[in-house]
Amino acid sequence: MKKIIKENVSLSAMVIVCALALIICGPFSNAETKNYYVSDEQAEEESGNDSKSLIEKFGDQIGRFFDKAQELWVDEPDEGAQGKGFGLDLDLNDPRMADLMQFYQAQLEKRRPSRNEKDHRSVFAEYKPVVEPYVLSTARILNRKNKQLSLATIVSHGGLLVTKASELPREGIFCELSDGRRAEAKILSTDSRWDIALIKVELLGLKPVDLDGTKRVELGTFLAASGLGQYPIAVGVASVAPRNLSANERGFLGIGMENTDEGVKVNQVQRGSGAAEAGVEVGDIILRIDGQPINSPAQLAKSVSGRKPKEEIKILLRRGDDEKDLKAILGSRGQSVPQFRGSDPSAQFGGPLSDNRKDFPNALQHDLTLRPNECGGPLIDLDGKLVGVNIARGGRVKSYAIPTADLKDVISKLSNEGPGNANVDDLEKKLESLNGEINVIEGSLNDIRKSREEALKVLEEYEDKLRSIKKIREETRGAIEKAKSSGKE
Repeated sequence: MKKIIKENVSLSAMVIVCALALIICGPFSNAETKNYYVSDEQAEEESGNDSKSLIEKFGDQIGRFFDKAQELWVDEPDEGAQGKGFGLDLDLNDPRMADLMQFYQAQLEKRRPSRNEKDHRSVFAEYKPVVEPYVLSTARILNRKNKQLSLATIVSHGGLLVTKASELPREGIFCELSDGRRAEAKILSTDSRWDIALIKVELLGLKPVDLDGTKRVELGTFLAASGLGQYPIAVGVASVAPRNLSANERGFLGIGMENTDEGVKVNQVQRGSGAAEAGVEVGDIILRIDGQPINSPAQLAKSVSGRKPKEEIKILLRRGDDEKDLKAILGSRGQSVPQFRGSDPSAQFGGPLSDNRKDFPNALQHDLTLRPNECGGPLIDLDGKLVGVNIARGGRVKSYAIPTADLKDVISKLSNEGPGNANVDDLEKKLESLNGEINVIEGSLNDIRKSREEALKVLEEYEDKLRSIKKIREETRGAIEKAKSSGKE
């Protein structure tokens, strides 16, 4: 009986240990869903360095717990004493305890990246010489409550900086430099298509970035984002070559596709689209676009989206046993694509995204993990060349930067604009949107007109058929009357 009781108590002790471990590990397991950035990593590592291993720390915590527990339990049952418990038989060398320790260690390691990950401080240290010259060319943009809105890149000795326009309020912004100096900033002009704002501060001794050393960025190029500290705020690689992300400036054919053994098959045709107007039908097999063979839906999409709206393309398709040549006028992807695509709910799993993260006329995609308020600063390659300015956090593993060559053109344009011209880009963007809506409505009207013409033809056919039947009926009645008259005679 004594043995059974002791085993039950040991089992209860193990349950308590597991509960304790979960309580201890709770904050760390919750950290699995938290996003850590280099600033968090540096703050944690600079706070101190404990020489004890994680296993030793776990053992110390368990030991302190059971030192306290010994006050409540005795080694052997005392039949003469009431309120006493039974002895606690716990072996820290038990294999089950080793498993528990491993679990504890795994949870602790989730607190920060490992040395093999790109966001570990040891990796950031390798980029210190790369970003060091750009720290003096980077600034923080703050609001009146001292909250960081974005980063900014210094582009002239005269106090001009560029930053992400959509993160800024109309007034009440301040610029802070890496040396601690601060001044109120004034928005001179903005370009809504690029989401770039040109701002000015009254500070001397500014160090602008070099906008003339532009070079092509190859895929896989290692990149770093500069902040105000000695380490980069993020590192990563160029993942997609610069491309037009503006939906209103990308061609749209208006078909849904799938891969089949026969080829790229049309499984949907959007009403009023260029494909519908050209006569493309569900079930058609797309063979060529402008003479180029089409072997996959991705290839067709790339071929079409690289064109401008209102461009004409030639389509060779197979319908049944026949091949047909058609011509289609591309529509605007910005007005049509929402009917084919929805939002990606998994996009925010990697952290907060920029509110304005699409429709840029040209942008380099990379995988640096940035906060939305860390956009606007310089993006540099390992040679210390300015690649561009970070403009948006677009997804779990994608951020965007405006290439240096495009940035230079935008700055030149904004510098020549007066306050009265600051909204021209907004008006042009609105005009593009209205043109797209007009195209969609006109396409729908054409469908209605065609349907009406077809209905009128059917109506005319039935009217002719009715007249013919009525004529036959009259002739039949006449024949009946004539037959009756002959019978009487």
